Amino acid sequence: MAYAILRFAKRKGGAAKAIAAHNERTKEAYASNPDIDKSRTVQNYHLIAPRWSYGQEIRHRVSMAGCRVRRDSVKFVETLITTSPEFAKAHESEMPEYFERALGFLKERVGEENIFSAVVHMDEKTPHMHLCFVPLTKDNRLSAKEILGNKKNMIRWQDDFYACMAERWPELERGTPAVETRRKHLPPQWYKKVTAMDAKLEQLETALNGINVLNTGKKREEAVALLAQLLPEVESFQAETQRLREVAAAAQHRQQHSEKEVADLQAELREERNFSFQQRAHISVLESRCRKAEKLLKMLPPEVVREVERREKQAERLSR
Repeated sequence: MAYAILRFAKRKGGAAKAIAAHNERTKEAYASNPDIDKSRTVQNYHLIAPRWSYGQEIRHRVSMAGCRVRRDSVKFVETLITTSPEFAKAHESEMPEYFERALGFLKERVGEENIFSAVVHMDEKTPHMHLCFVPLTKDNRLSAKEILGNKKNMIRWQDDFYACMAERWPELERGTPAVETRRKHLPPQWYKKVTAMDAKLEQLETALNGINVLNTGKKREEAVALLAQLLPEVESFQAETQRLREVAAAAQHRQQHSEKEVADLQAELREERNFSFQQRAHISVLESRCRKAEKLLKMLPPEVVREVERREKQAERLSR
C-alpha cells in the first residue's frame, strides 16, 4: 500500500536550534540518527531556504505581526511530508514534483509568508521534506490551535492532503486516521528527550574539540560533567528504543496474523462464491428443462392428458 504522509509537531521555540541543526545539516555527525548517509547529503535541496537562523526567522515574523506572545505559545510548527518507501522507489523521478505539490498545498493553508524553511532530505532511507512555519493567522495572531485545529480538524487536513496528492497519483491510498484507529504516535516526550540529548551531544562534541594544551584540565572536567549527565539519558533512551522496537515487532506480528486471517476469509469467500455459482448454474439447467417439459405438455391433446391422469389414479388405487 502507498500512502501520502503529513505530520505536524508544535514547537514552543526552545527546540529551534536543534531542529535547524538536523533539518539544515549543519553538524559533522548525527549520533542520534544513524540513518543519515553523509555521502548523500549533497543531494538534499531547499524549496524554501531560510535567510537567517530559525530563531531569527521566527522572531522576525512575530515582530512584524506585532502579536501577543505568551511563555507557552507555540512559536513554530515543524511539518513532515513523506510517502511510503515503495511508492518513493517506484516514482523516484517524480519525487521532486511530489514535494512541490505538497508545498503548494501547505502554502494555501498556512500562508506562504509564514513558511521560513522547506528542505528535502535525500540522504535517509525514504525521501522526505521538513517544512517549518510560524502559525500566524490572517489577522496577525499567533495561534497554532486556530490554524491546525483539534483532532477532528486534523482528519479534514489529512482528507484534503490525500485528495490533493491522489489527484496526481491515484494509486495513493487514504490511511485510517489515528482518531478512528486509536493508534498512538510516538509521544512528544520521546521527541523532547531526543532533542535534549542531541543538544548535549553537540555540547560534548564542542567541548572535546575545544581541548588544547592550555585548557586540558578545565575542558576535560567540562566534558566529564557533560558525559555524566548524558550517560543515564543514553541508557534511558536505549531502553525506550528497545521497548518501542518490541511494541513495533508485536504490532507487526498482529498485522501478519490479521493478514493471514483476511487471506483465509478471502479464500473461504471465493469457495462460497464458486459453490454458489455452480448451484445457480444447476438451477438454471433444471429451470430450462422444466420450461421445456411444460411446453411439451401444452402441446399434448386434451384426451391424452385425461388418459394419463386416469391411469395414474388407477395405479394409485391398486397400490393401496
